[in-house]
Amino acid sequence: MSNGKLILALCLAAGGTLTAAAQTAPATPAPATTTTAAPAASTPDGGTPVWVKPETAEQRKLRIGTEDPGPDPSPDKHFFRYGHSYHIEKTERRWANFEGADEGWVRPIGFVNVYKEIYQMNDKYIWAWMPDPDPAGEAAAVAEEAPRYSQMQLDYWQKIRPEFAPLDVPAAGVTLRFEDSSQGLPAAGSWRNSLAVADMNNDGFVDIIAPSERGLANSVPAIFLGDGKGHWTFWKEVRWPHSVDYGSVVAADFDKDGNMDLAFGVHLTGVYAFLGDGKGNFRASEQGLPTDFPTRRIVAADVDHDGYPDIVAISEGPTARSEVGPNPEYAKLRVYYNRAKATHWEGGNIATPGAEFGGDWLAVGKFNGDNYPDFIGSSIYFNGPDILYTSTGLKTYEATGSGGNVVPYLSYHFANTTGKFTSKTLDDAIISFVRSWPEVDPKVIPTPPAKLVVGLDRITFTGKEPKRVPILRWGGSARGIWGMGSGDFDGDGNLDIIYTRADPRSIDILLGDGKGGFRHAKIEGMKIDQNTNYDVKVADVNGDGKPDVILAYESGATTAFAQRDGSIHVFLNRGSVDETPKPAPAAK
Repeated sequence: MSNGKLILALCLAAGGTLTAAAQTAPATPAPATTTTAAPAASTPDGGTPVWVKPETAEQRKLRIGTEDPGPDPSPDKHFFRYGHSYHIEKTERRWANFEGADEGWVRPIGFVNVYKEIYQMNDKYIWAWMPDPDPAGEAAAVAEEAPRYSQMQLDYWQKIRPEFAPLDVPAAGVTLRFEDSSQGLPAAGSWRNSLAVADMNNDGFVDIIAPSERGLANSVPAIFLGDGKGHWTFWKEVRWPHSVDYGSVVAADFDKDGNMDLAFGVHLTGVYAFLGDGKGNFRASEQGLPTDFPTRRIVAADVDHDGYPDIVAISEGPTARSEVGPNPEYAKLRVYYNRAKATHWEGGNIATPGAEFGGDWLAVGKFNGDNYPDFIGSSIYFNGPDILYTSTGLKTYEATGSGGNVVPYLSYHFANTTGKFTSKTLDDAIISFVRSWPEVDPKVIPTPPAKLVVGLDRITFTGKEPKRVPILRWGGSARGIWGMGSGDFDGDGNLDIIYTRADPRSIDILLGDGKGGFRHAKIEGMKIDQNTNYDVKVADVNGDGKPDVILAYESGATTAFAQRDGSIHVFLNRGSVDETPKPAPAAK
């Protein structure tokens, strides 16, 4: 079975109940080279396969429970072990996720929240036991093939089928030039999920605030002071009230004292606020903030329009630790209202409790004409489209565009951004997706050109109802777009989109025309690392009026986590060059 078929098998086959995928790329266990090797044979790419710890020949025999499959077994061969039939599938180790798994188990595709027993692994691949379908159950399913597809499902699949085909944008004939300006920023570590940019020491230059490094005990955030020229200095004099785990950080003047403050969305925990004095001293202000709301993405927005910024947090989705929430009263999207100049916080729901969505991306926008902000979230729940929330008044919100038309079914939704791409008054929402075709009989609905697609949609709010407009799509792997931002990169007055893609690995910029159309620009001087990024931060860090780009990376999943080969990079925007061929001058 191919990797694509593996993902489809892990996803919903017929658009039924919700399943969730945790999109962590966590620490790997000890390097495979430290364990005892499997029986010798031709060595697969990536080195001699081994199990997760040393084992004797007898222990290996008991673990396998059947004939020895060897170093690189065919996925077409079946093994009867412990009363059940299995085959073995090989996936690239860079996609694997060991977090929350018992010893010897793994999520072969990290964001798909399904654990499989490990047969063996090496530095490049993981081989996992895959249970074969029960013949009796499979026969029953075939017998019930027709009734298990409702007419509503069939109509929807037929309608969305054309969107399972590649869609491209034309070349812009424009090259955007960037210059690496990362002097003083970390070239090691594990930096995720989302940075903030603000002037933290009141010197007139913007600084970079990074949440705590992932994987370090008693870790604290880090501030890198900017000099307005693209150079950075770690602010070692900062005093934090206590440590926090990794996640996201936002900067705002919550107490309105003229100094920037910080709020953190902390993995498996909740939300914290630290109030600053502009001199590197922070004090905690956490009365009313949750410690039982796992989140890795927050934003600051004045939700109740009282002049003080509030904190909005999205659930990170299902977690491996059963002791962490969720509080049944909590919705997946919540606001913490700023009260009495940030001395305490009042929690409230934006979404409805019970709506199944959540992820590592959240953006704020202006989707209607009232005074209150609106939100676009993400969903690592397959068939969990309730990610778009528009205000209906003070402290009241509704899910907009449910029903699979504005935000489609058959999808996961990841990175997003908002901005005035088509209107001077209202924002559009740009959402990324991974879309999976159901296992429907091709005699009922013909199989589309691609069964797995990755891409971008634009949702506009200028009409009577929200409308979704596809931007681009490509046949892809299960990894989608995990970083996105917006800015006017070519200086033409129209907003553009920047995003990172996993397969093939790249960073791309789409130049907007102000009317909803986009063209693909060339990029010089900016590169994308192979390590995972969860955000693209766009900000003018040197005060020249051009949007610059900041990328942060966590440790690579294909190396020992102790190597800590993550980094933070800044790329200064050095302008654009129009390379469109010019017509020759007319002959005299």
